[in-house]
Amino acid sequence: MPRSSPKQTQPIGLRETNVEARRQRILDAARRLITRGGMNSLSMRKLAKEAGLAVATLYNLFGVREEILDALVIDAIDQMNLELNRDAPLDDPIERCRAIITVSVRHMVDREAVFRPMVIAAHQTALGTGQVRREITLRASGMQSLAIAAAIEQGLLKDLLDPTQLGRQIYHGYELASLQWGFGELDARGFEARALYGLNLALLAVAGDAIRAQLEADLRELDDEMNLLKGAAPHGTNRTTSSTQTGH
Repeated sequence: MPRSSPKQTQPIGLRETNVEARRQRILDAARRLITRGGMNSLSMRKLAKEAGLAVATLYNLFGVREEILDALVIDAIDQMNLELNRDAPLDDPIERCRAIITVSVRHMVDREAVFRPMVIAAHQTALGTGQVRREITLRASGMQSLAIAAAIEQGLLKDLLDPTQLGRQIYHGYELASLQWGFGELDARGFEARALYGLNLALLAVAGDAIRAQLEADLRELDDEMNLLKGAAPHGTNRTTSSTQTGH
């Protein structure tokens, strides 16, 4: 039997490469449009013109406008994962849990002109439905679940709760913080502090003795920081003042 020629597989690989290049070209064009004009500027016709492609190509590669928005989020998750794997390996799973928050917040804040309108649009148009949106939630929360499972294996966290459910809870807290940031209720630092507060609170529920004291200290610092950010006195200040005035 004659051997197959390597050239027979080349067109398939080349075709896939070209398809992925066009997909990235469309996503880059979408980010530029949102940056310049917000979500209202992201029509399929304008996007096709910005990308230098036919409108039909957009529908063939993605589908409708909302699916392009989903693809932007998935692409962001992929980029965050690359950064996490490079800078925060699973060797230190608790630090990995923190890095998932800080890297994600930084990624969004550094691209505020793109992500703030997307966060608001996702809330206002209820895009959080459907299989793709469920996939986004699973992938995002799965980052934490993976690190939590590693921390349990190392004995840093107690094996009391399902890592998947705990990861989802942490993600829901992050999601709410991102929504508050999107609507301008939190600045960049408030966004990160609120998300880290939810993370540390969740981890404290299953913390082993080796990390419990550090998590408690981190939470007290975050608690004071969030009070200061909203103009309130740090926790315990009023109580201390009151005790001094009454002679206790």
